[in-house]
Amino acid sequence: MTLFRIFLEKVSEIIHLSDREILNHISARRLSVNDEVIICDKEGYSYKYRIKEKKCNSVILEMIEPIDFLPPVRKVVYAQSLLKPRKLEPIISYGTQLGVESFVLFISRRSSFREIDAVRERIGRLEKLAASSAEISMNRIPEIYVIPDITSVLEKFSIYKPVLLYENAQERLNLDWLKKNNLENMLVIVGPEGGFEGEEVEIVRESGGSILSLGDRIVTSEVAGFVALSLIQFGV
Repeated sequence: MTLFRIFLEKVSEIIHLSDREILNHISARRLSVNDEVIICDKEGYSYKYRIKEKKCNSVILEMIEPIDFLPPVRKVVYAQSLLKPRKLEPIISYGTQLGVESFVLFISRRSSFREIDAVRERIGRLEKLAASSAEISMNRIPEIYVIPDITSVLEKFSIYKPVLLYENAQERLNLDWLKKNNLENMLVIVGPEGGFEGEEVEIVRESGGSILSLGDRIVTSEVAGFVALSLIQFGV
């Protein structure tokens, strides 16, 4: 069974936990004395701990050893054109499990949902989903940004290689492309259901980005992102 991950600001040899939400998770997993958990600090380091003492309102953990965490094959920032909040939730949840370092939500020209303030109001909920998924498979919780447009996204993440998914692209995102390019930092940009306008595609191309399709099959915006992430993280 995968060990339960707990995210804390800092660690020490002995940790006293009293946070109600964490204690609820420990109880829900029926963890008891001598069971093990993983503690991750804000720097992304991980440590194995043993439950030394468990009470109704607190748990005492004792460090066993540091853990050599195997990071994702590539650092990936996932930029998603704005969708309705309920559609964003699985993107954050499953994208975290697929190794996304950060999420960026932005408005594209064809976004049918453009209420950026409504999304900002849901950031707390999205962050909780990211944290919950990180407990399964990550040693850090991805950050979530809300940015006005695609130009601002490219500027903020300029050290990442942009890869825009575009149904009319001549080149395809596949294993051969990934092996040939062997990129370490990628900014995967996914459009709305209506796709990107030509001007947006050119903005990414002029910034040095790659314009790629996923093939002939038509899929929804969120599924397109999952396909791309699966290829990027597990394909090579």
